[in-house]
Amino acid sequence: MGNLIQRSQTQFVTEIVTRVSEMEGTDPLDLPPLYDSIDPEALDRLADSSEIRFEYAGYSIAIENGTITIDQ
Repeated sequence: MGNLIQRSQTQFVTEIVTRVSEMEGTDPLDLPPLYDSIDPEALDRLADSSEIRFEYAGYSIAIENGTITIDQ
């Protein structure tokens, strides 16, 4: 099962990058920019009202009802 995270709307981008960097055992600055995978502003606007799925740094990211799931 994926790594579940419940966060407020303004924390989605930071939380995704932080958790992926922890899962990878690397510094967040060593990861590719999140905006290469998804528009961060759109993500923050839509995350609480839509189901969002995208790939980032080799991980499948899903956000539904404010819960982030990260699967490798």
